[in-house]
Amino acid sequence: MPTLMAGSAMLNRIVSVLLCLTKWTICVRQGRTGSSVRIGRLLYGIALMLLLGAVFPGLCRGDVVLFRTPHSQRSEEEALKKVADLYGLSIHTVDVRSPGVLGPAMSELKNSGTLAVLISEDALSALDRNKVQAALRRPNGLQVPILVFGVHSGDKTDELKSWSGGKIWDCSPLGPEYSPKALEVGNLPTLTRMLVGLELPAVVAPECRIEFRPHPTVQTVVSSSSENRAHEAAVLLVARSAVGEVFFVPQMRSVDTSWTGKVNALSKAFSSVAPYVLFLSYAAGSYGWHSDGHYANLTIDDPWLTEPYGHLDYHAMLAEMKKHNFHTTIAFIPWNFDRSEAGVAGLFRENPNFFSICIHGNNHAHREFGDYAKNPLAQQIADIQQSVARMERFQSLTGISYDRFMVFPHAVAPEQTLVALKKYGFSGTANSSNVPLGETLPSEPTFLLRPYTTAYGGFFSLSRYPVTEIVPRAEIAIQSFMGNPLLFYGHQDLFEGGAGAFNAHADLVNRAQPDARWTSLGEIARHSHLLRKRRDGGFDVLMLSSEMDLLNPTDEELTFYLQRKTDSGSDTSSLTVDGAPVSFTSSGGMSVFRLTIAAHQGRKVRSTYINDLDLSHTSVTKRSPYAYALRMFSDFRDLTLSRSSWGGALTRAYYGHNWDLLESYLERSWWVAVILVAGLTFMGIRSRRQSASDRNLRGTIRD
Repeated sequence: MPTLMAGSAMLNRIVSVLLCLTKWTICVRQGRTGSSVRIGRLLYGIALMLLLGAVFPGLCRGDVVLFRTPHSQRSEEEALKKVADLYGLSIHTVDVRSPGVLGPAMSELKNSGTLAVLISEDALSALDRNKVQAALRRPNGLQVPILVFGVHSGDKTDELKSWSGGKIWDCSPLGPEYSPKALEVGNLPTLTRMLVGLELPAVVAPECRIEFRPHPTVQTVVSSSSENRAHEAAVLLVARSAVGEVFFVPQMRSVDTSWTGKVNALSKAFSSVAPYVLFLSYAAGSYGWHSDGHYANLTIDDPWLTEPYGHLDYHAMLAEMKKHNFHTTIAFIPWNFDRSEAGVAGLFRENPNFFSICIHGNNHAHREFGDYAKNPLAQQIADIQQSVARMERFQSLTGISYDRFMVFPHAVAPEQTLVALKKYGFSGTANSSNVPLGETLPSEPTFLLRPYTTAYGGFFSLSRYPVTEIVPRAEIAIQSFMGNPLLFYGHQDLFEGGAGAFNAHADLVNRAQPDARWTSLGEIARHSHLLRKRRDGGFDVLMLSSEMDLLNPTDEELTFYLQRKTDSGSDTSSLTVDGAPVSFTSSGGMSVFRLTIAAHQGRKVRSTYINDLDLSHTSVTKRSPYAYALRMFSDFRDLTLSRSSWGGALTRAYYGHNWDLLESYLERSWWVAVILVAGLTFMGIRSRRQSASDRNLRGTIRD
């Protein structure tokens, strides 16, 4: 992504200076000839380059320089560019066969803004290793790392020996039959961090095995292996010397594409580009996009504040949260706004570090935020407005604040509903998928490397893990390595075996990321922005949610250059910092502005949109008979059926065999639901009375 502009004032100043220089050059042309004209042109050119270089430092050069030939592997280059974009790194591509390019390229390598160098193996012979590494030596003694990619078997052993300091002498062919079982991450903590020892599914395989002389300065970062760890081959190798670090990646080929375009494929997506991610994250450091911390959350869908809610005992769960360091959000159905028990509400007010509330639909009718053919957008917008009005009433009744953050019932909504959420002040949504209904999951692997996206309506959308399924350790480690928030969810039946049902998951996250901050979904949205350090000491900031709490953790005042995607679907009415309106510049589909923050201070940035929400005229009443019937049926399922073994088995079968489609029918035939709930309630009462009678009879017999 381009480096942020400092604002419209700076642009106007640049334009003014350029106009003056242009006029001056024209005057020189009119009044002088020969050397004066040449001097004018020279001064104009110098001024232009200086100004553009100062304000747009990524325009004339790249954060990464890529040397290639017309015969280089385009697929590997494209993968590298996608990963570079993930970290906000621009790439300057140099074709070494083009005349006159190497001189300027060598000058660019000396630029302090160059973070890494990528070299296709077939371009090695055109470069002087000594000159390249000398140009990459920095005054502080550090050396910019180099990645040689596309290494293949052939007659270029002299180049491999030269660029590896004599440690690598060949890359022997493995053959098309070589199909590794896994990629294993080595023990190099500065590079691999929490990925150390991780075993990734092998979806790519090296074309050849890099042959190298065992030496302490040569280390395998990632390797592929077949069954029983046989036929190991380096996938990412680093050779260190006094003049720098050179990484090597063999030419890779795909061996498994069945995972592309599928939601639950993070490990395979990461594995497909692992060498490039590890290298570029290491090379970029704080100059690449990164989060301001590590965040995690457990959300329990559906409960209202009654004790217990099915198997969920709030007091018992609080004890487990304190012991195992995690936070629980209740995805609260707004229909229940006036049903909270005072004792449970008090527990939430007294423990905001452990409990929080977000919005879960409105009536929680079957797919009320689903297909527009069944529930039109206008009705969904009305449900959004009513959900906010009800939650405001909930807050006034209980004294518990809530996050205007949506968890959709059953599944994520279509894109235009996400646009509506942004319009009405929601900070984000979290569901089993971050791709809206009706859209196809992108097949690009790097899309899966983030659990969030703003690609749909410019709205912040996250994916989350169901706790009922085993969350692979590999995915926890990958998410932590990428700095991504970790979101988990379940229902009251998660705690059928006791209040400690989530403890193992929390412990796993806390081991992988000891500084993980467990917090609310709203707080995660407010910290889901990306930062990268600038050459001038400030920071670029990419704002993802409509709310952002931006912190300066350093001991000195810093300038932050903020950008946020401008979406034509919603009109921004204002941008505020700590409640005060600020002006911003729109350019290239982005809103940009500059913000100065004192040492160890924070600022609250908010985007608001023009909307017609009028809480004083939005009804919170429960007029829908079928919504009432469904809520009563759900209460019976969770509060009564779940408490017995046969009821729990029935509930599991109900959802396991997709009998929940009955809910869709009940929406259209609400009177059936009323009869069904009445019948089940009668059966429940009768069953309880019979059980009580049996207990009394047994007591009488014992007496």
